Amino acid sequence: MLARLAQALISDQFTSKNMNSERTLKYTFIVVPIFFLFYSAPGALDYIFFHADEKRYTDAVIFMMDKEDYLTPYQWDGETPRFKKPIVSYLVLMGGYKVFGISPLGSRFFFWLAGALLIAVCYLMSNSLFKNKKIALITAFIVASNPLVMMSASRSIPDILLVLFLTLSAWGFLGIMINEKPLRRYYWMAYLGAAIAFETKGVPAALFAGVSMLYLMLNPWKRITPKKLLAPVPIIVSLLVALSWFVFMYTKYGPEYLQVFLADQIGERVSSRILQLLGNGALGALNLFLFSIPWVFLFFINPSHLRNYIKSIDTNSKAILGFIAIWVVLIVILSASVFKFYDRYLLPCIPLVSMFFAYLIGGEKIRLTRAILPVFIALGLLIWLISLVYLLFIRFNPVLLFGVIIESGMFLLYYFGAFTKISKEILVANTLMFLFFAIHILLYPILMPFPSDQLSTAIKKYTHNNQDRVYMYGSLSMAAKVRVQSHGELNIVSMDTVYVLPNDTTSLIAFKESDAGLFDLSGYEIYLGSEALSGIPSDRFPHSINDYIVSFKEKGEKYLIGVPK
Repeated sequence: MLARLAQALISDQFTSKNMNSERTLKYTFIVVPIFFLFYSAPGALDYIFFHADEKRYTDAVIFMMDKEDYLTPYQWDGETPRFKKPIVSYLVLMGGYKVFGISPLGSRFFFWLAGALLIAVCYLMSNSLFKNKKIALITAFIVASNPLVMMSASRSIPDILLVLFLTLSAWGFLGIMINEKPLRRYYWMAYLGAAIAFETKGVPAALFAGVSMLYLMLNPWKRITPKKLLAPVPIIVSLLVALSWFVFMYTKYGPEYLQVFLADQIGERVSSRILQLLGNGALGALNLFLFSIPWVFLFFINPSHLRNYIKSIDTNSKAILGFIAIWVVLIVILSASVFKFYDRYLLPCIPLVSMFFAYLIGGEKIRLTRAILPVFIALGLLIWLISLVYLLFIRFNPVLLFGVIIESGMFLLYYFGAFTKISKEILVANTLMFLFFAIHILLYPILMPFPSDQLSTAIKKYTHNNQDRVYMYGSLSMAAKVRVQSHGELNIVSMDTVYVLPNDTTSLIAFKESDAGLFDLSGYEIYLGSEALSGIPSDRFPHSINDYIVSFKEKGEKYLIGVPK
């Protein structure tokens, strides 16, 4: 179906012989997100990787549900309100818990779906702005294959939600700019998208909306009047949405709430050191370059031809590309202004940058070189070979078997020419998603059972009921993961690095083996709770590798459980 879809789109010829392809194209905005969901599922739906910030949200929502307080997030101690981020991400995560229960799947499911929805939005936005399904399809595939998008959709933190709502807002502002009589929905998208983004991450959303409005009024290609930006009802409703949770929190907690929020949004993050600003700005530009590989190579294939092409495009397209450039500049400036740079700060401009690359490719004025696709296919073959060897000679795993079958089928289809009619750009995007899929499928049997899952199972063996407290030391992330892996059944008390034993004689303790010397453990029976790479059989490898694996396991992080005698 993908071959027919892409070929029909690339040819742009709809005759009586391919009317079925024409009908298929109506559902393209659904097909690409489905590809994304499939390829990203292994990394998104379990804790192969756990981002450090996820604990702040998974913990907070469990405490909110326990207290039946659905508007006040709480910190890791379960008592102190967490004022640093607005409410939307917590509510989305809570929705996952309500539907699927407290679990890795519940914590990430709707963030994963938000990633797929982002891709559908990017397709529809690109098609709306350029009136070209080819550009729209390529845009969707470039966004879907971006590593930053795939990783962000695999985390229960605000980033993927922020970029979804900001992209809707950008689409709205661009729709207002290029249409003489904009449809009403563009105003709702522009302002309400920014409002929900503000309720997701705070100040950055307001900056993007403000810069977008200024650009519309000042750009030299498609300048609009302030009056054209006005839409009283969408603006008023959006302001109410943007400020509602903040007003509630201020009413309930007073100035303390606002001080903490503003300190996190501005005071604690913004740097005034010149060298740090320059360094972070360079990191931002470099990371944007790296996350745009291989599409960024379009700039270097024929620079003079590219410049002449951009000069020759119509006024609407120049105005859209200028808007994209302004967002990229804003992203780099925001990345430069913080004390510590994070690559995920670049995410809001990825959809627009992807649309720019798709515009160049879709116009058939500049294309990727043929050498790029074989490089990615070779990487995929290498991962497939390692997976096959592990499956046949090291350890059988049904998840890995499923992955190897899928990967083998894809390579066979490619070898026998099933994809010859698909453009190399779409094949490159699919290969990038395929690599993400293959790497996570390979890692699954190597890392499972995950230490947090091991620890949750082990603790349940020694607790009498769900009310028994378990004091967990040394890592807030491990405590948060165990809460989720236990489906919220364990009464975990996060102690972080406060190495003080509980006063009662019934509570269990869990701690890193390396921290054992910090306690008087004479009153406890000690049991192994978890170890790194516990699922890898060290006796199935050559001796030199066996020795390395045994050494790694011995030196790797272990958690111990203390049960009162």
